[in-house]
Amino acid sequence: MSPPPDYLAATGIAVDDYPFAWDAWESDAYYLTDAGADERLPLLTGKARLALLIASAEWIVQRFSASGQHHEAVLYITAAWAGAVHPAYCVRVDLDESVWAGPVLGPLRAAITLLDNALHDLGTDPDPGREAVWMRSLVRHVLNDPRPFDDWWEACMHRLLRFHAIDVELAQRKPDLFENFPSEGAPVPPQACDPGQAYDPAQNEAFWDAWLQGLDPGTNPFLASPGELPDDDELPGPPYRYRARQQP
Repeated sequence: MSPPPDYLAATGIAVDDYPFAWDAWESDAYYLTDAGADERLPLLTGKARLALLIASAEWIVQRFSASGQHHEAVLYITAAWAGAVHPAYCVRVDLDESVWAGPVLGPLRAAITLLDNALHDLGTDPDPGREAVWMRSLVRHVLNDPRPFDDWWEACMHRLLRFHAIDVELAQRKPDLFENFPSEGAPVPPQACDPGQAYDPAQNEAFWDAWLQGLDPGTNPFLASPGELPDDDELPGPPYRYRARQQP
């Protein structure tokens, strides 16, 4: 199981204390609001918004890591990053609300559900910005002190706007009248959302290829097996490999 990123481990948010409100019947009201709205989100490519969403969910998982009940969520986050390359890598989930209940598993279930919806709606409604807003609200609701998260969000937003704004990443791209989602962009890796790491988008193809090869679907129930994946021409390379598609 992968350790949390260094910047998250250093935040001190993993405390076994849960003073926030969490009523299963009212839980949607805690985060399905516009309180986390950020007018800069629409400026980012779809895949940059997705990366910000997944990285925000890592804050939820780290928040509850002191409980010892977060291990399945860690596995799901790994699968979600694979899903950032192609949604087929991350299997659909429907977590039992009666099992994933209470002030720890309830928010973890909410975070996983937001990721699941965003990933598997990419083919029809590729705007994970809505879920990113809700995830931001969820993180702020469960943290005892949201200021470290707010600082991180700002740092990520500045970096993503620098490299993955639509008018930056796709500035040289020729319009394609037959493309359904022209502002989706290329997959954005975890280190783009790690303020402590240098980031060079030119290295993304090599990173994704090595990272996918290091995954083991046999030990992660949320990763699709190679036999469950679509044909190679629908993936950016053979199963668990990455080859960036040439832009027109």
